[in-house]
Parts: sequence; C-alpha cells; structure tokens
Amino acid sequence: MLIKALLMVGIGVVALLFVRGHSTARHQAIRRVGVLGFVALAIASLLFPQTWQSAAGVLGVGRGTDLLLYATIVAFLGFMVSSYLRTRDLQRQVTVLSRRLALDEAAARAAAEATLAAQLAEAQAAAARAALSSRSTTTTSAAASAPLAPVVPPVGPMTQPATGAPVRRTVPAPRSVPAS
Repeated sequence: MLIKALLMVGIGVVALLFVRGHSTARHQAIRRVGVLGFVALAIASLLFPQTWQSAAGVLGVGRGTDLLLYATIVAFLGFMVSSYLRTRDLQRQVTVLSRRLALDEAAARAAAEATLAAQLAEAQAAAARAALSSRSTTTTSAAASAPLAPVVPPVGPMTQPATGAPVRRTVPAPRSVPAS
C-alpha cells in the first residue's frame, strides 16, 4: 500500500528533525513553507472536500477522513519534536544566562568586600592616629584613653559598600541568541 510508505516517510522526516536538532535559518524556512502548504491544503479541502476522498482512493485508504487522521498524526509528531527542541534550546539559554549572572554577582560582591575592608583598615588607622595625637597633647583622661570604633555603613548583598544605598541590578545582554 502506498499510504504505508508515505506514512513511514513522514515519520522518518520527523525523526530526522528530532535527531538533527538545532533550528537554523534553513530549518525556519522549511517550517514556514510547511505552514504555507498546510494553509493551502486547508483552504483546498474547504473548497473541494471530495479531493480528500479521491486522494484516499489513490493512496489505498478507505476514506478521506482516515487520510486526514493519518496526516494529522504525522503533523502532531512534528509539532511535538519542534516544541521539544525549542524548549531544550531555551533551557540552554537560561542556564548560560544564570551562570553568567551568578559570576557577575560574585565578582561584584568580592569587589565590594575588598572596598569595605580597605575602608575599615583606613578608618582604624585614622582612629589610631587620632588617639595617639590626642594622648600627646592632652592630659590623661578616661575619654582619651579609650580606643575609637570606626563608623561603617551597613553592607550586605543588596547594598553598596560606601553609602549603604540599595544596589540596582542589571542583567547583561546575552552574547548571542540563536533564532528559533
């Protein structure tokens, strides 16, 4: 039967798309031509419904509705494969973006901690200099002999080290996004 051969070819094409994977410009062009062909067949079947019955007779299928069912099954398999491949590509893009964002945030956090450590060391050195200079010029008192604690603004993962103001996060643009 001719219909069995055509169905096997259709399923083979869907399997080839699944194995081949990536969506390229050529793949998109083939998909667009397929959609246009589907629209043309839909219009033709509305205008001339007897064509499916005659095509079914040529292919060795009993009825035109059976032929439509077979074609729908092959089209559905193609849709499933296409959706799976698109979802897999999107998951890869999200993974790449997540890793890049994590690395950028870690670098920013390390830079903020280094800046805070430098500010803290500078404040402690200034306090020590001030304590030494006040001891040499004044008489001994309880206030002059107490070490001064540096004043440091609150710093966390969501604040800037110098001012304590909230950090505005920006997401970098992806290097390249394959068209789907």
